[in-house]
Amino acid sequence: MLLEYYNLLEQPFGVTPDTRFLYLNQMYREALASLWYGIEQRRGFMALVAQPGMGKTILLFQLLQRLRRTSVRTVFLFQTCCSADDLIRYLLLDLGISPYSDPVSMHYQLNEALLQGARAGRQLVFVVDEAQNLSESALESLRLLSDFETSQGKLLQIILAGQTQMAHTLMKPEMLQLTQRLSVTNFLDPLNAVEVEQYIRHRLVVAGYQGKPLFTPDALQLVAQESQGIPRNINNICFGAMSMAFALNQKKIDREIVESVAADQNLRSLGQKVVSLKHQRPGPERRELPETSARTAQTASLRRGSTQSWFDRYVSSTACLLAFLLALTQGMTIGARSEPLIPVSAESIPIAAATAQTPSAKTTATTQVGLRNRLSEYRIVLVEPRQTLRQICLRYLGRYNLRVGQQIQALNPGLDLDLNSIEIGQKIPVLLPPAPQNSTRPLQSEQEPILALAK
Repeated sequence: MLLEYYNLLEQPFGVTPDTRFLYLNQMYREALASLWYGIEQRRGFMALVAQPGMGKTILLFQLLQRLRRTSVRTVFLFQTCCSADDLIRYLLLDLGISPYSDPVSMHYQLNEALLQGARAGRQLVFVVDEAQNLSESALESLRLLSDFETSQGKLLQIILAGQTQMAHTLMKPEMLQLTQRLSVTNFLDPLNAVEVEQYIRHRLVVAGYQGKPLFTPDALQLVAQESQGIPRNINNICFGAMSMAFALNQKKIDREIVESVAADQNLRSLGQKVVSLKHQRPGPERRELPETSARTAQTASLRRGSTQSWFDRYVSSTACLLAFLLALTQGMTIGARSEPLIPVSAESIPIAAATAQTPSAKTTATTQVGLRNRLSEYRIVLVEPRQTLRQICLRYLGRYNLRVGQQIQALNPGLDLDLNSIEIGQKIPVLLPPAPQNSTRPLQSEQEPILALAK
């Protein structure tokens, strides 16, 4: 259904290394060309290093496809959690040779197979993917294999492809002999913002997408930022964004959708949320004294304020969006029904936060007088379950921006606007918007019973 919704022939952001979706920018072209030239010139040892998810495997598959059109025979190894002897045994099995049990005999078998291939004019290319998992003994065994040669050149070409841990291993002093044999070394760097946009467009075109750009410019910018330019992360975010847009019946993917998906895929923030909930909700068998329980609740509240993350923003923004859509469908307006407001008094407004950063006592006194003079315009909101600060501002103030946030923070010491750290039952003073000058404000008796003017 998702493919039909976007008029796609196939999934553009799949997880398999399909070479049709390979995005060949300048960096990938240079890496592919250098590996091809190294094999052609029989350089013996080559290396490809990149972060996880940068597309090493799909680039190697593209190289193998080109090599299969020639007389070169290829062996691809991806099960690298093995010993040195298992490495030789796997190579022989892939060549159609039943290996002997002892290592010396297996080396002899491999040498004979390489010599026969050389006489027939065929060279062998051994590609080792995920080479960072190889032990030092296995790497040393590969070094010895590179010594199989004739006066005309190397009999075996070896390509080591791995993550950055492989580079750290090769930099060890005991790996010096192997490092000196590396004649071609390529590093794949993350894509920049322009390349991320081209990467997404390329995969959509290959998948059969036709029409206006699917992602807005702000959404593409956020994808580049959240993915850090790593193709695997780009695929995951784009797949999630397309799925969410499909669920919302929205053809265009904007920044808000990408932000929600990126927050949902942030496992570190999700782990922090789980830890926070664990501290907030002790098990039923756990009983504490009232004083201890209050102290624990205060500690949990502080911890929630310090560990709020993209996950919380995702939940908050989603809840706010659903509430707004529900209000539109039911024809609701701001203040159309009674809300849990309670009377406000001068002593209940925490004006300390509003004056904490003022430079002088005179300014502080002036600010306090100003706050108390406007006391009649304040209300205290009792936070309901799943209610966010943004919802409160939109409901009672009709807007939510930087100025409104500063006013809320001035009246609520310790409230972190970025983290939206509010709790159920918390009392939050808000400054109601002034009534229009050409209209009269209804008397308290004309308002809903639950609303009360400050005394």
